[in-house]
Amino acid sequence: MLYPADAADSLDFTALKAMVGERAATPQARRRIEELQPEFRWEAQAEELERTDQMLTLYQQGHFLPAVATADTASALTLLRVREAVLSSEQFMALKAQTESYQNLYRFCGLHRASMPAVVRLLERTPPVDEVPLWIDKILERNGEVKTSASKELATIRNTLSRKRTAADRVFYKVLRRYESEGWLGDIRESVADDRRVLAVTASYKNRAHGAFHGSSSKQSLVFLEPGECLEVNAEVALLREEETKEIRRILKALTAQLAPLREPLMASAERLIDLDFLNAKARFAFDEGACLPTVHRYGKGQDRRIPLPPVQIAQGINPVLRRVQAGRGKPVVPLQLTLGDPHRLVVISGPNAGGKSLALKTLGLFQLMLQSGLLVPVHPSSAFRWVEKILVDIGDAQSVENELSTYSAKLSKMKQLLVHAGPGTLCLVDEFGSGSDPDLGSALAQVFLKKLHESSTLGVFTTHYNAIKALAGSLPHATNANMAFDVNTFEPEYRLHVGSPGSSYTFEVAQRVGLPKALLAEARDALDGQTRSVDQLLVTLQRQRTTLDRTQNESGKRLRELEQLKADQEGRIAKLEDKLERVGSANAEVADRLAWGKRFEAAAKLYAASKGPKARQEVLQEVVKLFAERAGRAKKDEKKAETKAQQAQRIRLEQLWALPVTRGDKVRVLSGGRTPGELLEVKKDRYLVRLGNLSSWMDRQQFIPWNEKI
Repeated sequence: MLYPADAADSLDFTALKAMVGERAATPQARRRIEELQPEFRWEAQAEELERTDQMLTLYQQGHFLPAVATADTASALTLLRVREAVLSSEQFMALKAQTESYQNLYRFCGLHRASMPAVVRLLERTPPVDEVPLWIDKILERNGEVKTSASKELATIRNTLSRKRTAADRVFYKVLRRYESEGWLGDIRESVADDRRVLAVTASYKNRAHGAFHGSSSKQSLVFLEPGECLEVNAEVALLREEETKEIRRILKALTAQLAPLREPLMASAERLIDLDFLNAKARFAFDEGACLPTVHRYGKGQDRRIPLPPVQIAQGINPVLRRVQAGRGKPVVPLQLTLGDPHRLVVISGPNAGGKSLALKTLGLFQLMLQSGLLVPVHPSSAFRWVEKILVDIGDAQSVENELSTYSAKLSKMKQLLVHAGPGTLCLVDEFGSGSDPDLGSALAQVFLKKLHESSTLGVFTTHYNAIKALAGSLPHATNANMAFDVNTFEPEYRLHVGSPGSSYTFEVAQRVGLPKALLAEARDALDGQTRSVDQLLVTLQRQRTTLDRTQNESGKRLRELEQLKADQEGRIAKLEDKLERVGSANAEVADRLAWGKRFEAAAKLYAASKGPKARQEVLQEVVKLFAERAGRAKKDEKKAETKAQQAQRIRLEQLWALPVTRGDKVRVLSGGRTPGELLEVKKDRYLVRLGNLSSWMDRQQFIPWNEKI
């Protein structure tokens, strides 16, 4: 339930739908987006949210849906059910474009089946009608003209027609040259009238020329003459053209009859094409706006509603409508941070006018409408929402001239509805709570309303300027105050929501800022009772302290980040020095080892030189051979031992990646394939068919890793 009927407009949902509709290619998908309404049954929207989320994930991986055909096939599909109907060439080409577009989309979704199974489930019962483009291509050219090869009769007619036109042109130009030599033609020489080529004869010579007249120029200075020599051949051309038209109609009629039995599958594929365009628009909007599918808490069937659900948690929420408005002004948008739910089901926001209270309330309401209409929400993925059964809104002036209701009467009528429908599954959003009447009386009645809403366990966000309502929110166990941050030094709003304490309206401070006389402000302060004045001053003081605390916290956080960065830099330098020392030490050890072996070989050489007799030298040679064998064994052992930390880490990483599961359609990185992505086509036990470019090959699992993983 969404109350009242204009709540979507109050929350800027209509403007948001227009933004989503800009991403749709077809008018049918745009119409579906315009007609979006919140769904209050989770089961009716869950799969649509899943599809949109899966398509968004695919876009985030760099894979975008192929273009959707925009050709309108409604008239063609309607005619296919009419007996003896004949589709035009344009209608056939529209059907071809639609079918080919659906073929591409269907193939694309099949390739990415693992990434978006919910989308594939939508399409799998509606395969493309592959015959249609083939049949149409056999008959029509790319420009929609009927091919000469469409029938033997058409080929004969067109060949004869070509010869007759050539003969007609030859006769026409022969007469043109003769008339031109006689000086009978005007400046333009020739023209076309009634689809016949005619000569532009000067009016003074019209009685000398022979042929059929086809009118004259606006000033009567020229008459248009079809030469008598051309009449016979032109008549033959006209008859052949008529025969060509009849044969083309016969061919198109036969093609229409051939397509007629496929009307139902063509209609189904047209509907799926619109479904994909609809999904694409929502996913592209989510991609452009940084949206996601947050966690959604809901009551299940038979669940005890006295047990509260986890709270709504909005992190880094950006209102898309506000972002577009602010972008036009060159200003940023401050993200919304809000927790709503136990222990604080009701939040009362206070603060100065134009400080962002209403924007915070409307952003929450817009997010809830988006989610329950199947749209992803521009918040941080850690955010969480509740699936509510009712959204009750009171924003803006609801005065009705027709019903002769005052603004306050209309607000009371809305409050009555809020009290009737409030409950655990309801979200209430009320702007300027308690306003519209005598401040004391309106505030008193608003306090009663707030107590009743508190007892109903509803979720609610309210904005107010009344101190009594702020005080009540502070005393109720499941309610809390919040304020919009305000720089008391510059008197500029900061648009950040702080939960836990109320805010001042800064009435006197803002009045002083705009230059009202101090005496006037002093008189106004004296008119206030002491309690009201002291409460407002307390709120101003608290706000100032909060601003100072926030500034100190931000400065401390900045300094802490700088120190952490400095620490990281120092650790990096130390690691580099340690690595350098380790490499220098290894190099020194290697040099020392080589020197030791060199001395041993040098000693053997001297011994060999000093040896007398073959037997002594043979013994020295045997010792040298043993020395070489020992050196080779030591080198091999050192090489095995010398596996670097990086090589060891790479080996362990590869073993982890080889253990990851892979399925058909996955994008993979062949270790010997450079930067070219591969595609896993088939899996048979421990063998994998991988396509790399235009080549396919069976591979072992150790020859490739998932594309998105890095070694």
